[in-house]
Amino acid sequence: MIYGKIWCVVKPSVGVPLFLSAVAIGSFLVHLMLLTHTTWVPRFLEGRPAAAVKAASDTGGAPPPPVVAQKSQS
Repeated sequence: MIYGKIWCVVKPSVGVPLFLSAVAIGSFLVHLMLLTHTTWVPRFLEGRPAAAVKAASDTGGAPPPPVVAQKSQS
């Protein structure tokens, strides 16, 4: 373990719960920010279709043609 000497300074009975609490709080805050600062995550969680699928259905339901890469002749 690289940082094994940290347990000489911080007791494991304090350090481990503190570390796990920090990870849980950080994860909660990241997910909260995704929910409050994006528009697609709440729609995804509610099961709404993506905007691209909705736009394709508005134009007659035909999917866009596939993009084919062309080889350049040099």
